Amino acid sequence: MKRIYIALIAITALTPSLAFAAEDYGNGFLEGSPIVPTMMEFIPMVITFSILLILMGKFVWPVVLKALDERAEKIEGSLKKAEEAKIEAEGILNDSQEKLTEARKESAQIIESGKAAGESARQDVIKRAEEEASEVIARGYANVEAEKNAAFNEVKEDSAKLAVIIAEKILKDKITPSVDAAMIDAAIAEMGGSND
Repeated sequence: MKRIYIALIAITALTPSLAFAAEDYGNGFLEGSPIVPTMMEFIPMVITFSILLILMGKFVWPVVLKALDERAEKIEGSLKKAEEAKIEAEGILNDSQEKLTEARKESAQIIESGKAAGESARQDVIKRAEEEASEVIARGYANVEAEKNAAFNEVKEDSAKLAVIIAEKILKDKITPSVDAAMIDAAIAEMGGSND
């Protein structure tokens, strides 16, 4: 750093010397020029510029360098944070895509198991309905058979009673066609009365 300052001071000091040297060879055509100062103006300018350059190098330049370094560190930190955020976002995206894929698979499995359970329940309902229908039909046949047997037994009993009643009357009375018809009518009337 000091070398740069020394080089700048040397260049500053030598540049007007070349201009003054050229003035000697040019037969004074630069005399009174507003661009090229005289030697009396040049020396204080060089001293002032050198002091200003040294003071700026000592007090201002370190602050500028420090600010630039802080700015560079801040930019690097921001870039690192952005890269970390990008990596984290990619990780979150991958995780969410995996979870979405897993959720889709799980929902497909739930749907399939629901369909299977529904089909199984449907088959069970059909089977139970068929079994109940078979039982109802069997009970119906049994009831019809029982009713038929009961009716047959009742007719048999009524016939036996009628036969007993007719035999009793025949034995008591002499049978004639008019008596025979009257007995049959009386037996039928009694049979009708015993059924009620």
